[in-house]
Amino acid sequence: MADILSIGANAAQLYKSALATVGNNIANLNTDGYTRQVANSIENTPTAKGSSYIGSGARLVSVTRAFNEFTESNLRDSGSELSAQDPLIQYADRIVDVLGAQNSGLADAFSKFFSSASNLSSDPASTTLRNVFIRDADGLAVRFRELASQLSGIQQETDDALSLQLTSFNELGKQLFSVNEQLKKRATVDVQPPSLLDQRDRIMREMSKIAKIHVTESESGTVSIRLDNAGGTLFVDALNVATLSANFDTDTQGGVEILSDFNGAVGTTSSVTGGELGGILNFRSQILSPAIENLDALAVSTATEINAIQTNGIDATGTRGTNLFDPNVDTLGASGFSLLITEASKIAAAGLARVTANTENAGNAKLDYSDIVSGSAVPDFTLNYSDAAGYTINGAAVTPDASGSFIFGGITFKVSGTPADGDSFSVSQNTNAVGDNKSILAMSRLQNKQVL
Repeated sequence: MADILSIGANAAQLYKSALATVGNNIANLNTDGYTRQVANSIENTPTAKGSSYIGSGARLVSVTRAFNEFTESNLRDSGSELSAQDPLIQYADRIVDVLGAQNSGLADAFSKFFSSASNLSSDPASTTLRNVFIRDADGLAVRFRELASQLSGIQQETDDALSLQLTSFNELGKQLFSVNEQLKKRATVDVQPPSLLDQRDRIMREMSKIAKIHVTESESGTVSIRLDNAGGTLFVDALNVATLSANFDTDTQGGVEILSDFNGAVGTTSSVTGGELGGILNFRSQILSPAIENLDALAVSTATEINAIQTNGIDATGTRGTNLFDPNVDTLGASGFSLLITEASKIAAAGLARVTANTENAGNAKLDYSDIVSGSAVPDFTLNYSDAAGYTINGAAVTPDASGSFIFGGITFKVSGTPADGDSFSVSQNTNAVGDNKSILAMSRLQNKQVL
């Protein structure tokens, strides 16, 4: 039978434990990952005395954590989403700085190139203007290569960052697996040491900062971890822990695959979202890869358009023009954008053909040409018009399409305006064309064309 002294002694011991728990909470106020603990007590079994029961005090049954799984899960998810924004913003700002800078972006280089082309079109015989054009053409090529190099540098930085984060995530997985091994020694979570559970939760919070995780807790407090959600790749369970790695230089968007090795079974996982890893992967697939692809596409289209004009023109020596920029940009991208011509006389400023309207033409029609099939020689011919036969060349009928265009000798010609009966135009190879500006003028007008 409990007496007042034993009840008081038990109460004093209970209060001592409760105060110790409170003191421990205060002492660990700033301890990372610490969860507030609560001393739980229950009433002792009362003693029956006749028809009554006399209380026998209370006793301490456990010290547990003031823990809510729903709150903890939301905390992990929120931390994961927040961590994903940091690399996305950091690297995106770098892309803006690289591509959008006024003095180091493409806009300034293009402006100088087209300005030089326009100036040269006003005086195509000028050696000085030709040299300025070559200088600015080389400046454009250098700018493409510089931007490609800077984007490649950012890609390498994200390669290193991914590898570093994966190493950290794998190490945390090993730590969590070790904690699971200790938790398996007790049957229920209620009897687990609070500090061990704090360690478990602290590890999972750190993991969620690197990648979003889905947690399943067993009765004993051991946890299974899947990447992203309940259907994601298994990373940690009671028996094994996976190892994640990166496979770079692949054809996948973003140029990287995340591989998971779980007990010898290796496969690609698409479950890595959120956290630092998810932020880096999103940046690579949504911003970096499109930026590199667009820069390469712009380099290809720029070189292709300009080379087409240059090779369809006549240089200062009367020779058909050669490529201004290296056509291997098709395979090398912007990193292979380079100038091939360094001699001023090799700029094909003049047009390949010469079109001359008969001075006695009565109509307002005009004849011009544009596309010339590579290797085609300009044929000498006369285009005649009569009300009875329409357009003819050497007696053969020529029928322009709705836009006024027709192809002859591998060259696309276009008639505009309205001819009068008896009008004619002569076409011949453009010789002694040092003062002609048709080709360089067409090059300068690319500025107003949507090349990409």
